[in-house]
Amino acid sequence: MQLHRGSCHCGAVRFEVQSDDILKDIYRCNCSLCQKKGIVMKAEHKFHFRLTAGAESLLCYQWNKKIAKHYFCKNCGVYTHHKRRRDPNEISVNIACLDDIDMPADADIKLANGQEHD
Repeated sequence: MQLHRGSCHCGAVRFEVQSDDILKDIYRCNCSLCQKKGIVMKAEHKFHFRLTAGAESLLCYQWNKKIAKHYFCKNCGVYTHHKRRRDPNEISVNIACLDDIDMPADADIKLANGQEHD
């Protein structure tokens, strides 16, 4: 597993995620919230995610059945990660928040059908 570090825009919220292949099985979701966020995510087991700084700067947004927890920085507003509704044992991270990743133009980005859960 490779360790990747990430942060929000202002750097207040920092995290680490371990992944065998960080760009494999990346996805966008078409639920009403994710469509507006417009980001690409990577899901990993919650044991592979660690918040390293900024817990006090995180705000959580929940809606609908209030199972998923979407976290964003209260200072800069950037969404960094969320606890998934579909699998609460997984954390999805915002790929754009990772320090060492540039999204390739030909990335294979899947679509998660979150509209069925709205």
